[in-house]
Amino acid sequence: MPRKANRRLRLFLLLAYVSLACFFVFIFKPVYLLSIIIVLVPPALVNFFWLKHSRAKILIFSLLSALLFAPAVEIMARLTNAWDVQSVLPRLFGVAPLENILFAFLNFFWVLSFYEYFIDHDNGGRISRRIHYLVLAYCLLTTLVFTLFFVNANWIAFNYHTLSLMILLVPGIIIFTHRPKLLIKTWLPTLFFALVFFVYEYVSLAIGSWWWPGEYLLAVVLAGKTFPLDDVIIWYFLSTPVLIGGYEFFADDGK
Repeated sequence: MPRKANRRLRLFLLLAYVSLACFFVFIFKPVYLLSIIIVLVPPALVNFFWLKHSRAKILIFSLLSALLFAPAVEIMARLTNAWDVQSVLPRLFGVAPLENILFAFLNFFWVLSFYEYFIDHDNGGRISRRIHYLVLAYCLLTTLVFTLFFVNANWIAFNYHTLSLMILLVPGIIIFTHRPKLLIKTWLPTLFFALVFFVYEYVSLAIGSWWWPGEYLLAVVLAGKTFPLDDVIIWYFLSTPVLIGGYEFFADDGK
């Protein structure tokens, strides 16, 4: 089979698996942790093992982001009740659900595996030395958030839009201003994962695994639950390009 046709088939198979897995979750209603494992782990791992040269970079970047960045964001989001999920694991500082740290890791891990395989052609190469600057930024953010959490948690209780401005919009503008050609490479992953996220989030809302208890600019009712269209703009169409831009700039070759 020609390489291009093979990639299209694999793209279809990923979507087909997510659709079937979400249907299974909708019918049997497992806890949120198990639904993450059912829906996201298998396609992420399969996509990862299709790669031959970029595995180390993706794994390192994803682990660093999940361990040094995601916990701080989860804490700030929970302090303002931006989102919440069904928890069966202990919460970090009694606030941040560990399930969402796993979800964040898979979000980084699968998006970047998809990007390398379908868009960047798995060129490999060593991880960039610029990763040290990213680790430093992550450590500064985490140290600041954790310190202020114990001093006065209200100081880091940012609303959903302020939070997205700090962690997505400003870094995205900086990255794509310096590397505008990268933006063109993000459209397919952005559309693919917007569909994946929407289907999974709809099912999660419907079975009570995920909910939106805060205040939003554009809220509608979906599956009988509050669903902010803010989330569509911020998570679906902003987080994926910024993640890819950050990976290219700090871990890959920046091209």
